Amino acid sequence: MANFTKEQVEVQIRDQLVREGISIDVARSAAMRGANHYASRPNATIASSIAIAKTYAKPLKRVKGKPNCNANSRKK
Repeated sequence: MANFTKEQVEVQIRDQLVREGISIDVARSAAMRGANHYASRPNATIASSIAIAKTYAKPLKRVKGKPNCNANSRKK
């Protein structure tokens, strides 16, 4: 199995998420989380890192363009 750098994994994950229709901003944030998973676990694969990134991206997709939105600050 090949060892990739964190940056290579991040690019691969981001590109995969964008191909699946996730916006580039959300994909970038989720790809960083997936790359961290890959770098921190010795048995992590690209597939498991993509799964982590998709899980992280789900709540981010709900608030388009605002990945760091606080739920309490929404307009009423």
